[in-house]
Amino acid sequence: MIKNLIFTALFLAICADARYVGGLVATVDNEPITTYELNNIMKKMNINKEEALNLLIRDKLELAQIKKLNITVSEFEIDQKIAQLASSNNMSVNNFKELLKSRGTSEAKLREDMQISIKKEKLYAGILNTPNQNITPQNAKRFYENNPSLFLQFDKVSLIRYLSNDANALNLQAKDYKSNIKGVQKESMTLSSSEIAPGLVYIFNNTPNGQFTPILEGPAGLERFYIIAKNGSVLPPFEVVEQAVVNAMVEQEREIAIMDYFNKLKVKANIKYIK
Repeated sequence: MIKNLIFTALFLAICADARYVGGLVATVDNEPITTYELNNIMKKMNINKEEALNLLIRDKLELAQIKKLNITVSEFEIDQKIAQLASSNNMSVNNFKELLKSRGTSEAKLREDMQISIKKEKLYAGILNTPNQNITPQNAKRFYENNPSLFLQFDKVSLIRYLSNDANALNLQAKDYKSNIKGVQKESMTLSSSEIAPGLVYIFNNTPNGQFTPILEGPAGLERFYIIAKNGSVLPPFEVVEQAVVNAMVEQEREIAIMDYFNKLKVKANIKYIK
């Protein structure tokens, strides 16, 4: 899902624009955590104070390790990462950037976030590169059966499809889904998830009701969708989502390894809480 792939990566750099505003709440090896940072992450992540503080402490520890190990990232690596994320979300790079821009992330901020994200990937590469023997077809099926909510998707979706050869016209259409824009064809439809290509199901799943998808490249030209409503839920057969199940298992193992490493760093760090 887009939140799982794109916004998890973007979260890794949430502290990049932190400023000293309103005093301190803690220090990590003399690096400050400010009330501005704490309130900012609580709002962005919709989490409580304790959870936000733990995330900020982890972030400070990770950044300290990156600096200690002199981990660097090239512009080429950033371009590759952005292209990879776009491709994994069935988008062109331009469409991917447009989606993030519509959600408040400029290209400059995207590149900054990707730089930190790649540095953190390199930091953890050493503890994450051992193949996990637990990820077998049998265990994947068991994971799917024990965690069905992770793989639910909508049953039906009501939407409006806009078709044009002019991206500017589709952008203008996005200002008002009811308007009639020259050069844009409109079609209202209700579709079952079983009759939609997996890439589109992914995009529709992650586009809130009452919002537009990014511009997509379809067989008949450029197209964009306005999601009216998604109804019901259905669990696809294991065979349909097997790769997604494996990805979820890998992500779970990754988080366990990262948290173990983080906890070891935390024990060694000089952390002071300021009341």
